[in-house]
This record gives sequence, structure tokens and C-alpha cells, in this order.
Amino acid sequence: MFYRLQPVLVFVVVAFVGMLTAVASWYTIDQTNRLAFINIAEDAVQRVGDRIENHMLLIKSVEAHFQAVGEVPSVGEFQVFVSHLQKTEQFSGVQGLGFARYVETGPASDQAISAELARNYGLDRTSWPETAEGYRTPIVMLEPSNEANMRALGFDMYSEPTRRAAILAALAEARLRASGTVELVQEDSQNPQAGFLMYTPFFAANSGRLLGLIYAPFRIPNLFESALRRPPVLPVHITAWDGEPAAANLIYTTEGQASTRMDASPATVMSVEVAGRVWTIEIRPSQDYHPPVDQTRTIMLAIAGFLLAAALAASSRAQQRTIEVGEALRQHSERALTDREFLLQEMKHRIKNMIARVLAMSRQTARSADSLSDFTESFSARLQAMAASQDLLARTSWQSADLQTLLVQELRQLFGPDFNEGQLQGPDIKLNEVAAQAFGLAFHELATNALKYGSARSDEGELNIWWRIEREPGRAEHLVFSWRERSKTALDEQDLSAITRKGGFGTKLLDATMRVELGGSITTSPDEFGIDVTIKVPYERVKVAQQA
Repeated sequence: MFYRLQPVLVFVVVAFVGMLTAVASWYTIDQTNRLAFINIAEDAVQRVGDRIENHMLLIKSVEAHFQAVGEVPSVGEFQVFVSHLQKTEQFSGVQGLGFARYVETGPASDQAISAELARNYGLDRTSWPETAEGYRTPIVMLEPSNEANMRALGFDMYSEPTRRAAILAALAEARLRASGTVELVQEDSQNPQAGFLMYTPFFAANSGRLLGLIYAPFRIPNLFESALRRPPVLPVHITAWDGEPAAANLIYTTEGQASTRMDASPATVMSVEVAGRVWTIEIRPSQDYHPPVDQTRTIMLAIAGFLLAAALAASSRAQQRTIEVGEALRQHSERALTDREFLLQEMKHRIKNMIARVLAMSRQTARSADSLSDFTESFSARLQAMAASQDLLARTSWQSADLQTLLVQELRQLFGPDFNEGQLQGPDIKLNEVAAQAFGLAFHELATNALKYGSARSDEGELNIWWRIEREPGRAEHLVFSWRERSKTALDEQDLSAITRKGGFGTKLLDATMRVELGGSITTSPDEFGIDVTIKVPYERVKVAQQA
């Protein structure tokens, strides 16, 4: 069983090992790619964090400038200071730097704010919008003074809840604090973007009185893009939330779709602190991302393992076929040698029997011949009958023959061409290939024994032969053949011993043909005057098959 399954087992084992190797390779490469992408993700978050730190430093530098002056500087001094900051890389992504007064709500403060705006920028504008709050934080300086920033001047940031919460946090902690997501007043109403602000309080140097808040507005998309598009551009897809990941907290997402490659690394989630607030950032590979180690080698390894398994299985099967063919040739050779030996033995036996027949026929012919010419004529006729019998078997190739025809040809060798067939009793029976060979050999052996040792040796001997089909109820039909030979005088001891001997080649041949080939039986009953031989075989085994 194992021998038959060997190619299958070889294929399964080698393919399994190959797949394990491919899986291990896939896992190793995947882990390498994941670690590489985590480094990219950390770099992306670090860039965002660094950008935020730079913006915070800008605000702190403004605070330091205000503290150096000891009070709120003039707009001219502030413009010069901001213009220098604009030349630095840190300013990228910042909408501006400004100052908002912290005043009580009322007409007096509104007039003061209106006068300051007119003095700084020549604007006829007061604090806006209307508010029910007790304090205001209107913007009185914002640089650079572009069109968008000019729209924001006078805006009371304390009137808006999100900005107010950040202002109160900055005042309570006396340090820099960021707001939640808002829409900046600088935004164009047709294309608004999410933004946020950072605030730090400024106190008078001498009195310590709160004068206002130094602040900076930021566009969130500008902040991320200025950080991530710095060379080398990182192949990442960013999604950011202000706080926990939720649709209401979404503040930024990269344009386009994340990578859908099968071997793309999974999302990496990190956080960054923004002046008292925590942003959650999810980093995925972008469509431009290509893993540093390609998984193609893993696929090739799996294919190579499969092909190797198939090749080894085919080789194993070829070896099996070679062994099977060799074994078949060996068995065929052994059968051929056995058949050759059997044919040689049979030929030897036939030659001996043929010579015995010829001698027996010559003795019988000589006893009955009156002259040499009579002997020659009679003996030649019997030899011709014997040759005719052999010719009949040769012509039919032992495939089929009439039972009586086979028998008569053998008996004519005993009694000459004038043998009376009427002495034979039995129906017409056509023998098939195997049966023709078996009965032909049986008749040959019986006739030869009769000539050598039995009744055919003398003119006074008698031979009675009959055959029939026996039908017994409930049992298969059988062909029964009876050969009975008798001498009027008792056989001598030597002839009787020859007739009853069972170890000779002729006896073995009869057993092989009748018992083994035809599944029948042969019974011999000798006595001092002769012998009775009965052959009984299943009729189904000897009859010629009907043609369809």
C-alpha cells in the first residue's frame, strides 16, 4: 500500500515543506515591511510634531518680543518683526501672527478698539460680532497684513465657544494652549477649511495686568501638507482626529485612497500633543507606496516548491514504473523458461511415444502380414493415419475438433484404415480449444499405452469406447468418456505394472489436462486382463462457445 502511495506522499511532503518555507518567507518579509513602514509612519508623525513645535516657537518668539518691549509694540515694530520671521522655514503653514486685546464688554472698550484699528490699519471698524459675554478679545494686530487677515481684524474671538474655551485654558494655566477645530474668519466662504488657533496670555511688565493674548491661526490642511511634502515626500495616507477617532472629530484626511495592495502594511495609529490637546493620527500606505522587500520572491519560492514536489513525485513514479517493468520482465522470463521446459519435456515425451507407437505398429503389422509387401503396405497405411491425426491437430491449432474425429484418427493407428467406426458409441460433440488439446493428448496416451502394454498388442484384444452427456437433477451437465480394453489372456506382471504406474510423464500429463485444465476427473480401474479408464469433465468446460 505504501509503495503505491509513495509518489503521492513524496509530492504532499515536499509541497508541504515548500509551502511552509514560502509562508515563513512571506511572514519574514511582511514583518520587515511592517517595521519599515512603522519607521515611515513615525517619521510622518515626527514631521507633524516638529511642525507644530516650530509654530509654537514662533508664538513664543513673539511673546519674547513683547516682553522685551515691556508692552504691546506698535504695529510698525510688529510688522518688522514678523517680516523677519516670515523668512524662516518655521513660518510655512502659518496664516499669521497676531495680538488680541482682553477687555470688558462695553461702549468704552468698543471705542478704544475702534481707535486702535484706525491707528494701526486705517480701518473704520469696531469689535464684532455682538456678544453677551462679559469680556471681549478683539483682534487688533495680525501680520502679514494680507486681504484674508484684514478681514479678521476686530473679530471678538471670545464670542465663539471653541475659541473661548482655549482662551480660558491659556489664562488659567498662563501658558500656550490650542483650540479645537474651527473655521477661521480668514477663510473664503466658498472653500472653507478646518483650522485651529494657539493662544498665550501677555501681561504688562510693570503692573502684571493682563493686556491680551498673543495668538496664531492655522489651517490644518496647510499644516499637514507643509510637514509631509517636505522632501523626501513620504508615501503615506493620513487621517487625523482631534481626540478620539470619530466622524465628529475628523480634522484632516489625505486626498486619494490608501493602498489596496495585498502586501500593503496595516494602519499604524499614533498620537501627537498640540498645546494641551491630543491629536490621533492614523497612517496607512498610499497608492505610491512600494514595500522595500517585494513578496514576488515568496511567490516564486512557492511555485518552485510545487514544481520540485511534482518533479520528485514524477521521478518516484518513474522509478516505480522501472521496478514494475523489471519485475514484469522477470516474471515473463520465468514463465517463458517454464513453458520452454514444459515444451521440451512434452516434445521429448511425444518423440518417445511416437517411436513406441511406430515400433508397436510395426510389431502388430508384422504379426498379421503374410509377406514383406503386405507388411510394407499395411505399415505405411498406419503411418499415414498417424500423420493424418497429427495434421488434424496442427490444422485446427488445437482450437476445436470433433471428439469422434480425434478418437478415430488415433484408433486407426491401432487397427488400420479399415477400423469400423460403428464400434464407437456417443453423440456428436464439438470440443473447444482447451478440450481439444486435452482429449487429443488423452487419446494419444491411452492409445499409446494400449499399443505398448495393453490389448492392442494382440489380435485377440478387445476395445470398447463410449461417451455421453450425463444430466443429473440440480447439477451441471458432465461429459463422461469410457475407455475399456480387455485381453483374453492375462497380462504379464511387467505389463500390468506399466499400466497401473502413476508416476510417469503420461500419467502426469493426463492429470494436468483433465483435472487442472478442465476441472474434471480421471479414474482408472486395472485388473489382470486389462484396464477401465473413465474421464468425467463439466460439459460447460469442453463445449464450443456459441457465437453472438
